Amino acid sequence: MNRVYLVFFLLIGFAFVSNAQADFTFKVSAHDFGKINPGKDTLWYNFTFTNTGNEPLQIQDVKTSCDCTLAEWPKTTIQPGKTGVVKGGFKIENKSGPFEKNIIIIANTSPATTFLTIKGEILTAGSSAQ
Repeated sequence: MNRVYLVFFLLIGFAFVSNAQADFTFKVSAHDFGKINPGKDTLWYNFTFTNTGNEPLQIQDVKTSCDCTLAEWPKTTIQPGKTGVVKGGFKIENKSGPFEKNIIIIANTSPATTFLTIKGEILTAGSSAQ
């Protein structure tokens, strides 16, 4: 009988452990800068998120789709219920035309990767954003 109780409590314990994980939700996962006049250096957008999981969130790395895309992220642990910001940037110097770039977040979540997108259109010299 004691073995039955032991197995029962072990199974219950494993169920609680397997449900515990970090998760996060972004207010928006894509941002459109719209039409942008030339002459600016870098555009930035703050992607705000909340740790909606029941474990501390750790962003382990952030990758970008090219060298013209930048990212800044919290290097500290985000506790459940707390918020943080991933900054996405795009270097527009000497560029024109439409762009769409990805920011890939790698964290202790399931799935481990989350994608953010920034896009817009850089106007040519002589045209202007309305």
